[in-house]
Parts: sequence; C-alpha cells; structure tokens
Amino acid sequence: MKVLFFVHTYGEKNGISLHIKSLIGNFDKNCQACKLPMGQNPSNLQVDGKLPKDIEASVISGGSISLPLFSSLKLPISEFFKAMSSDFDIIHIHGYGNFHSFFGAILSILKNKPLVWTIHGYPHIHGARRAFYYVYRYLMAPLIFLKAKKIISVSTNVMPILRRETGKEIYFIPNGVDLGKFHAKAGYRAAKFACYVGRLDPDKGVFRMLECKSLPIKFIGPDEDGTKASLVAEAKRQGMKAPVFEESSFEGMPAAYESCRYVVLPSKYEGFPMSMLESLAMERPFICTDVGEVKATLSNLLDGPSQYILDGNLESKLAALEKTDLSGALNAARQKLATYSWDSVAKRTSEIYFDALGGKKNAGK
Repeated sequence: MKVLFFVHTYGEKNGISLHIKSLIGNFDKNCQACKLPMGQNPSNLQVDGKLPKDIEASVISGGSISLPLFSSLKLPISEFFKAMSSDFDIIHIHGYGNFHSFFGAILSILKNKPLVWTIHGYPHIHGARRAFYYVYRYLMAPLIFLKAKKIISVSTNVMPILRRETGKEIYFIPNGVDLGKFHAKAGYRAAKFACYVGRLDPDKGVFRMLECKSLPIKFIGPDEDGTKASLVAEAKRQGMKAPVFEESSFEGMPAAYESCRYVVLPSKYEGFPMSMLESLAMERPFICTDVGEVKATLSNLLDGPSQYILDGNLESKLAALEKTDLSGALNAARQKLATYSWDSVAKRTSEIYFDALGGKKNAGK
C-alpha cells in the first residue's frame, strides 16, 4: 500500500512534523516490501489475499508563497502538481486550517483516492487573523469534510465539534513517544531551568513563562515571527535576566530536556502536545494549562494530576511543586508510557488505511 503524506510541515521542529516523522519511521521499520526491488510484492505480504501488510510512505510538503500574518501558512502550488503525477493508494493530510489539507481534498477527487485526515487540535484564532478562520471554515473545510474517508483526532476534547461539523465518525489515536530515545541520565532536581519546549508562538502562551521569577527560563524551539526578540525586550522591561534560547534537532531533544527542572506549556489551545509525553519519558514534571488531551492523559499517568495543571500564576505553581520530591511519581508515570508507543500508533493508523480502502484488492501493485 502506498500512502502519500501531503502536509504543510515536515522535517521541521513542531509537533505535526514530528508526529509524521515518527509514524513513517515505524512504517518503514516494519515494512518488508520496502526492502524489496521496485515492483516486487510477493503474495505472502497479503492479508486474506486482499490487502498488503506493508505500507510504503512518501511525503510532499512545503510551499513557496506565505500569507501575511501566517508565516507558516503556505500555498502548495508546485507541490500540488508534483502530487498529481505521483503514484499512491491513499492520501493522508494533517491539520485543520492549512492550505495543504484543502488541496489534499482536491487531489483526492482528481486522483479518485481515499482521503485520511488527522486533526491535531482545533484552532482558536483571535484578532485580525480570525477573518481567515471564517473563510477557511465555511469555504474550504466543507470540501475536506465531504471527501475525508476517515478522520483521526489526537485529542478527544475536539471530537464533539468535529462530529458536529463533519457529520462523520471520528477515530481517536493519540500521539506517541519513543521510550528508547527519551530516557533521563539524571533526575529533574539536578536541573535548574523552567523550560518551554516548542515553537515561540504567542498563542502557545510563551510570554507567561516570564511569570517565573525563582528559576532561570529557557526556551527550546524555533523562533516565529520575531517572538524571540519580543521576549527578550519584555524580560528587560521587567528587569529580569534574559532567558536562554536553544534550538535542537529531534535527535538532540533528550539532551535538551536534561537541562529542564520543569517543562511548562501555558498554551491557549492544544490537541495532544508531544512535549507532554517526552517530558514524562524524561521524568520531568510537565506543567500545562487545561487544554486538549492534557488533563485526561495526566490522570492516566499520575496521581493528583491537578497539581500539574496551570490554572493561576506560574511562579506560584512552581513554588508549590518545589515543596515535594516528585521523582517517584515521575518514574511510575514513565513505566505507564508503554501504552503510548509509536508502534501502537502506527498499527492503529494502518488499520484506518485498510478500512479506508474498503477491501480494494492488490493495493499498491
């Protein structure tokens, strides 16, 4: 089975990109046909003589034209024509509110291939950018709703609104984590920084990190629209020591987490933040606003999850947590993370693909 990921981000430092990278990595790891000469797909790779067990994934991403106020929103013109000439059985799009998902729906129509759509969170946009949301929601999104054969959400909290908008069944498949990759060399109390991990996006609440006065602050992630300079200026205005900024490759993230005493995500909205699972895999306390799948996941992994929910001042929250050694609770949470493996996510996603094909014989051949 050949799956084309037609996505607005890949190979970048954000949750959607890392989700796709990890998903494809697990497809490739388990794909026997991928190791065969082109066109060779033996019968023993069939399930009940109908569908191949293996998934060969390819990615088309990027775009040459960005919109004002939306630096990450790109028009995939050349990418669209490249996809039109590609050979695939299923097209998989990711995210709500980007042009790639809309053009992916058009590709699904023109190529007559089933469309699978994964939503990583429902946008809550304010200010001048809100106008684009309405254009997208009422002029573009309906085509995606119509053509999506299967819809996946990484968060249960947005499923009711997605059911209401699409009139279709929504499948819950959360993000995953690689426990072999993310493991700590030292406990969290040996580290000193209150860390934010992710894009420097004001909608992620990055300026709330400056509420922390007792610990040095570190931002781990790429700048967005000059937010780094604004954070430095605001820290100076408040008479604070300048925060530390660090960018890391995906491979270098475990070492980046080692410096974190706490990982904080004061976001306005999320689906299922990957930094949550990565932080807990590294046995770092994860402090977050009550958004997306955060509280439900923390409830599954930790006793007293409310103590990790940011519902007031950040400095007060960290001061309260400093009174207790959380090492034992964090170690116990790590043991439970096996249920969030990328192998499990890949298996469940492949089942969605097979179902979307509807028993079509000899897919990918």
